[in-house]
Amino acid sequence: MDSYKSSTQVERLGVVETGRRRRWTDDEKLKIVLESMQTSRAISSTARRYGISRSLCKLATIVLRRAGRC
Repeated sequence: MDSYKSSTQVERLGVVETGRRRRWTDDEKLKIVLESMQTSRAISSTARRYGISRSLCKLATIVLRRAGRC
């Protein structure tokens, strides 16, 4: 009969740093949104250039239009 040996194995997990949350000034936000509104394909390229999601860029555009600022 095999003898049962209890072994405790501890594994260390590291925290993966995903980056710092960006802070945009109101002027920077407006610049990004206005840039994204120039052509129909500009939203994707603008979002990529600034490292933000396409949906966030589109949402900001919709919000500004509804507020009558664009």
